[in-house]
Amino acid sequence: MAVDVRPSQMEMAGDLLLRHCPQGFSESGSRLRGRRVLRVYLPVGVGDRARLRHLRRAMATLAGPSAVRTRRVRDTGWASAWKTYARPIRIGRIVVEPTWTAGRGAPRVAVRLDPGMAFGSGEHPSTQLCLAAIDRYVRPGVTVIDLGTGSGILAVAAARVGARRVLAVDNDPVAVTVARANVKGNDVASRVTVRRQDGLARTRVRADLVVANLTADILPLVLGDVRRSLRSGGRFVASGFGSPRVSEVRRRITAAGLRVVTTERLRGWCSVHAVAPRGR
Repeated sequence: MAVDVRPSQMEMAGDLLLRHCPQGFSESGSRLRGRRVLRVYLPVGVGDRARLRHLRRAMATLAGPSAVRTRRVRDTGWASAWKTYARPIRIGRIVVEPTWTAGRGAPRVAVRLDPGMAFGSGEHPSTQLCLAAIDRYVRPGVTVIDLGTGSGILAVAAARVGARRVLAVDNDPVAVTVARANVKGNDVASRVTVRRQDGLARTRVRADLVVANLTADILPLVLGDVRRSLRSGGRFVASGFGSPRVSEVRRRITAAGLRVVTTERLRGWCSVHAVAPRGR
């Protein structure tokens, strides 16, 4: 499937593709000319046709029916060929290494990961911004909440750099299964709990750090519960949106009662860091 989108549609289109096809998509075209083409490969078995129809409708609603093109291609190993180009990624103290490159990368591996069918391999700028925040803020003994955990990469990273307790939540059953496998594979199951749930409404954990790698459209739905889940002076890091949405995100975070302290940027993607009031 190929989808022709405007730069302003990139964030939502990318999120839709990753939710339906977490193995990833390719991007081409010119931002300067005002159009980008996103391409993704999907299997065409009986159980996958409904997913294809749903994704096609969602993309047509976003970008228009003429912007979506599909064609059948022969399977040449595309589902696993991308692994050839996987490489270790170092973000401060954190090194992310795919399981199939074990021993070939950096000398210190903090997170060994197989994203499987869930978003979060460490390649995406929004994930790297969150990893950088974890490297900056997590110290031994803290409690962390990873909201929208996907593959579990942020939860595992937080545990590996010293968090005493990590709660990882996601409403996608596939993501929960993958995250639990990655938590177990990194030997941090004693400190990381993975739960399937929507947001943090049913969570009683008070965290020193909440990390949410979500889109700007989903973020407002969870901000009230994020503030409630933070300890006095606790930090909140939101990522998963592009530069055009930063002002909106900062306003919403401030309206939720948190103090915005900084905005970080990486290859067109952003993270906003905020602090909960003290004395709560």
